[in-house]
Amino acid sequence: MAADKPVSVELEANEFALIVGEEDGEMSVRVVGGAEISDDAPEMPAPAEIILALAMRLLRDPEFHDEVLDWYYEHQDDMGDEE
Repeated sequence: MAADKPVSVELEANEFALIVGEEDGEMSVRVVGGAEISDDAPEMPAPAEIILALAMRLLRDPEFHDEVLDWYYEHQDDMGDEE
């Protein structure tokens, strides 16, 4: 994957994206929502909470990186069967 130019992605109002990058050798994480969540909202939508929890865990738990990668490599063949 080349990082020559930015890529645009349009999210539906009910979608959230976790964007993981690297800046100066450090992991960077951003959460982007398809629509703004009002500060007055009684609770955050479940998908937003899941994405925020993943983002926080990625930033604060370096061992989690290895766990996620290990899981991915262990299940990589299984994922090809689902397509």
